[in-house]
Amino acid sequence: MVFWIALFVVIFGFGPWAFLRLMHLTPSSAVFARLVAFTVMAAAASLWLRFLAPVPWGVNVWATWTGMILIWTAWIAVLALAALALRQMDQGPAMRRWTGVIGAMGTTVPWFGLASARLMSS
Repeated sequence: MVFWIALFVVIFGFGPWAFLRLMHLTPSSAVFARLVAFTVMAAAASLWLRFLAPVPWGVNVWATWTGMILIWTAWIAVLALAALALRQMDQGPAMRRWTGVIGAMGTTVPWFGLASARLMSS
């Protein structure tokens, strides 16, 4: 139970915090390129862990959690890319507010997948 509480705190605390930190970046081609590069590297590393690593995902708990964390950080970067693109098109206060709120909430979506999987497996 302590594990699930800690995971909840990480997902609902760190995820929105990391996203909102990315929202402090000024939208530019260089920022977009760095976020795309990070997303691709995190997703590729997770896929490597899943399919090509010597100790595959599902067999080793550390490889599994590392892969899931990499996917989650890539997800946060994708949300930041979308929000920054919207903010670049419309620089008004309403767009800044709503992209921040919706994006921060979007970082927590993986929790609902984990909770649903736990509910179905128990």
